[in-house]
Amino acid sequence: MKKTTDKIAIVGGGIGGLTMALTLKKNNQDFKLFEKSNEFKEVGAGIGLASNALKIFDKLHIGEELRTKGHLLKRTILATEKLKILKTVPFPEEVYCIHRASIIDVISSKLDKNSYELGKEVKSIENKESVKITFKDHTAIEFDTLIASDGINSTVRKSIFPEIRIRHTHQIIWRGITDFNINSDLKHTYYELFEGTLRFLFLPLNDTKIFWLAVQEKKNFNKDVSTSLKSYLLDTYQNFAPIVLDMLNKTTESDILQNELADINPSYKDWFKNNTVFIGDSIHATTPNLAQGACQAIEDAYTLGLCLKNNTDNAFSEYQNIRSKKVKYIVKQSWKIGSMSMTNNNFQKKLLLLLLRFLPKKQYQKRFNRIINIEYLNTLEHIPSGNT
Repeated sequence: MKKTTDKIAIVGGGIGGLTMALTLKKNNQDFKLFEKSNEFKEVGAGIGLASNALKIFDKLHIGEELRTKGHLLKRTILATEKLKILKTVPFPEEVYCIHRASIIDVISSKLDKNSYELGKEVKSIENKESVKITFKDHTAIEFDTLIASDGINSTVRKSIFPEIRIRHTHQIIWRGITDFNINSDLKHTYYELFEGTLRFLFLPLNDTKIFWLAVQEKKNFNKDVSTSLKSYLLDTYQNFAPIVLDMLNKTTESDILQNELADINPSYKDWFKNNTVFIGDSIHATTPNLAQGACQAIEDAYTLGLCLKNNTDNAFSEYQNIRSKKVKYIVKQSWKIGSMSMTNNNFQKKLLLLLLRFLPKKQYQKRFNRIINIEYLNTLEHIPSGNT
């Protein structure tokens, strides 16, 4: 077994883990990242990067490069399934839609090859005065600090906090990307369509491709094994606007991803134990209704990096105290939106549409501003290293 001195291990090479690595590199802190796959990759489709994440990427000197790979969004349009517009809400600050893989590629390209190891899947953790990580390839390494960024199904969390459970929404989500004519109506616009227990969302990924998401209550998902997923979606969304069916028709079956939506109920107490600390989905996974899952992991990584740089003794508790209130708000709000947006009850349907139509724009923007606010970083960035 290898043993290190004053070195940090990061488990998980997704967006959060890679941002953590780049932050530690910027702060001249010694680390090693371990990713279970044989390459840095992201199974998925588009992702929203709001200004909170983009400002952090600017601090890490990759913001402009990411902007060139994404598509600027200027507004949200909420509408009925027939595209009858209920409300148009401008974004008060920049938001980009970008492919997850593009973020992974950009960040990983900035890391030294000797700062990470691929094909290293965690088998078990011993979290005492130091942290011993045993991998499935029968190797083991000991570190002073472990940062877990291994997602909602975190192996590290299951070992250290086995009492924390994943919470299921009982909703199915499909994601797809297809070539599409991004006309003036689609450019810079995020659409969300509602109809009972169905939702359909779409936004440009770049100048030639559209990224779409479809959501249905799990209890209503009754696809026959002989029916293709694409055929099922075309049938399920047949009453939606023609543009929706056009997107589904143009999407290749193999490019449609299916998952069940879930999060982690933010009722637990701690984000760390002994020398192990968690970031992102591994500790506060959220549903995608506010498009903040990756953004909050990025905030976690940069904040924790500053806390480690400024205050070695109390870094974990300081990090949690700074981040937990905001994250809990986002997880709860996102869950609430997902629950409210789908109903079979005619009265509740009408009430939802009325709320969408008449709730003042400033209420949407007030919530958005609360989510994207990262002014708390200003204080952390101006603390001399080694001081509280």
